[in-house]
Parts: sequence; C-alpha cells; structure tokens
Amino acid sequence: MPLHSELEGVLDRLPAEGPLFPHLNVNQVTKAFTHLREKLGLERPGFVFHGTRKWFITQCERTGVPEHFTASLVGHQSARSENQLTYSIYSAGISDEQKRGIIDQIRLPR
Repeated sequence: MPLHSELEGVLDRLPAEGPLFPHLNVNQVTKAFTHLREKLGLERPGFVFHGTRKWFITQCERTGVPEHFTASLVGHQSARSENQLTYSIYSAGISDEQKRGIIDQIRLPR
C-alpha cells in the first residue's frame, strides 16, 4: 500500500515492504483504538476505527477514482463493477505508479 507523500517522512522507520505493522492484527488494533477512544472520552456517533477507511474511500469516490482502483487499494473486490469477473480473473491489478497517483491526489484535512 503506497503511503501519502505527506506522511512518508513520519514513518521512515517502518518496513519498506510487507506488512506495515507485522506484529499487529486488525483485531488488536481495533480493540486498542476503542480502549484509547474510551480512555480519552472521545465518544461520539460514527467515531470508529474504520472511520479513516470510510473517509479514504469517500475521498477516492469524490475525486473520480474508478471503483475497481479504490477496491484494489483497500483490499476489496469491486462489488458493482460490470467487469468484476474480468478484473478478478485476468487483471494483474493497477500499477504501483497508479496507486501512488491516487494516494497523492487525496488531500488530507489540515
């Protein structure tokens, strides 16, 4: 998964290839997020761990990224794509350059 160019310097000590956090799984991260959110008193509707994932997918949609490209970036199969069968069987997926271009066009909130 390419990283947004504004974050590259922040995470330069992490692995260049493979899992970003190889010692963690989604369940551990989700529970840690919930614990931290509760500890800090950040209780509000919709404030969940996967909220950033939803935000990213929404930003891709709003900037015109094709659904099957977004699906590839977030590890989903495009459910609405007319060519779902074609993509899942014959496509090698989008290139790293295409992924980088998509990531870089998303504007982070300031």
